[in-house]
Amino acid sequence: MRNVLTPEQVAQVLGLSRRTVISWLQQGKLNGIKVGNRWRVKEEDLDKFIDEPNMYFVDYIHRARFVEMQRLTQARGRNTIAAIYVLSCLSKPLDEFLGEGSIDVDGILRATRFWGPLERALVRAALSFYDSTQPAGINEVFSALDSKGIEVMMQALRLRW
Repeated sequence: MRNVLTPEQVAQVLGLSRRTVISWLQQGKLNGIKVGNRWRVKEEDLDKFIDEPNMYFVDYIHRARFVEMQRLTQARGRNTIAAIYVLSCLSKPLDEFLGEGSIDVDGILRATRFWGPLERALVRAALSFYDSTQPAGINEVFSALDSKGIEVMMQALRLRW
């Protein structure tokens, strides 16, 4: 049987404060067991938490598209992961423009040229993560977004850095 860890041990492993770990346990971001008034975390739950990206997804479809797009591109770099994270939240799939290790920037720009301003702003931002020669002014992007779009962009920026 694997070990069960205290919040202090988890905090040490993750390089966080004990309070942050407890907060994540209470919010359900990190799986744990409450024994009386004390939290415990199974080692396998901590391993799973570390191995999986802890991301905000707009809905189940967003998460499923992200997983599929990551599989198609075999993305490992932060910039590509941030780009496909944003592209995966769009209402229409863009899988046909993805290949192993690449994103067809020109194809996506052609396919999305008649989309609405919110989705075009997300596309511009995603492509600028992937290819730094693609212009996307931060004020221009954020001014076109709704609250979900802003949350997606904030997560993408965290993924990128």
